[in-house]
Amino acid sequence: MLKKDNFFIGLIAAIVIFFVIYSFVNLFTGFPYFSQNRDSLWVYMISIIPNVLLSRFMLVSWNMEKTGRGMMFISLIGILLTMYIVLK
Repeated sequence: MLKKDNFFIGLIAAIVIFFVIYSFVNLFTGFPYFSQNRDSLWVYMISIIPNVLLSRFMLVSWNMEKTGRGMMFISLIGILLTMYIVLK
């Protein structure tokens, strides 16, 4: 795994993981990319779940607090933006 405990590595890793999972889920669902439809809200939420789980492992099990904080920050921003864009 990563040996460096860095906030920016957590930010970049969370963004990459989100877009990979989002693309994979979106490939099988058929929703347009970055749809503002309420029916596609679950696609965004499923894409954020791996970030939350991985950040938990980084914070608790792997003692990488800065990287875990970066991942949690991006996850929180992603959830808030999703709620704002889709539910407005």
